[in-house]
Amino acid sequence: MLTRLNYALSHGGGHEKGEEHGHGKEFDVGGVYCKALGHSGKLMCARPHKGEKQDFTDNNRDRVIIEFDSVQERSRGGNTVGKVGRRGHVFDGFSKQDFNFTDVAVGSYQGLRVKNFNFSSSLPGPNASLTVMAYMFEDDGNITFGNETSEMRKGMLKFNIQIDSWKFCANNSHEDCNSDDEGEFIDVTLVIKSKGKPKPHPEDEDTVKSGAQRKKDVKQKIRKHRPRCFKRDKYSKCPKEFDIGGGSEMVLSSQVMVDNEIQEMPGDGDYPKFMEKENKQKFIFRFPKAANRILYDPGLEVGEEESSVVNIMPLSLVVLILINCLAFLFSF
Repeated sequence: MLTRLNYALSHGGGHEKGEEHGHGKEFDVGGVYCKALGHSGKLMCARPHKGEKQDFTDNNRDRVIIEFDSVQERSRGGNTVGKVGRRGHVFDGFSKQDFNFTDVAVGSYQGLRVKNFNFSSSLPGPNASLTVMAYMFEDDGNITFGNETSEMRKGMLKFNIQIDSWKFCANNSHEDCNSDDEGEFIDVTLVIKSKGKPKPHPEDEDTVKSGAQRKKDVKQKIRKHRPRCFKRDKYSKCPKEFDIGGGSEMVLSSQVMVDNEIQEMPGDGDYPKFMEKENKQKFIFRFPKAANRILYDPGLEVGEEESSVVNIMPLSLVVLILINCLAFLFSF
């Protein structure tokens, strides 16, 4: 089954220009701010209350952090391969990995307006490149990947993961592989830091809400439902969705584009997989072997932060209360 993502971009200026912060990029749409770091490729997103400044520091419990934990080549049996050479086909930890950034561009993604920048890094063992294409949506609408159609809302983020030209272990063809190494998959693991532990949503949640209730929510500016999935026919699917706390949601497809063809992730529905290990919250994606290119299409909606504004009682009211208390005491 073939598909196209259909996006067109152009370099922007003014408000569309990203800000560089220590060799990285930052952009924002609809009150949502996202920043990528040049060392590690870590993505940080925050949605402060109107009038408040974005805070990516550890003080902000509502921020969402997405970082690469590992990229590993695996055999059909799930064993790690390509570990014998100096460079290897196994990348554990990206804290020292350098990424190169494009300028921020404005354009469209399946007909919806977006801001975009890409960042990429070389993976020397398999002679491959890893690219993340970050899209922040300026319009509400729907997008389709494979046979999954889901809702996108203003300020939502897509961070497409693309791996190009990975040379898999096969028949002792690489110095980093044992003679019996045979690579079949690439496992990509992301670590998520968020306000809560990720919890999967049932696939049919929120689909029964009435149209009248949805209109009422819109009128009151309430978004009580998560991004919705639209099944257009009996062959359509929904991506997996996870509540990660603080009103934030991860939207993760079980499909991946391999050399321009959409395929299901291997594992009979086990992937994408969530697990906790070493006090870290991890999402694991398993990609099939490709001749040239692998493309995966995850998404994120960032919830609004708790207000940092403290309501202080007016001084005049404090004085009035104090006078009344004193009057009451001296009345006896």
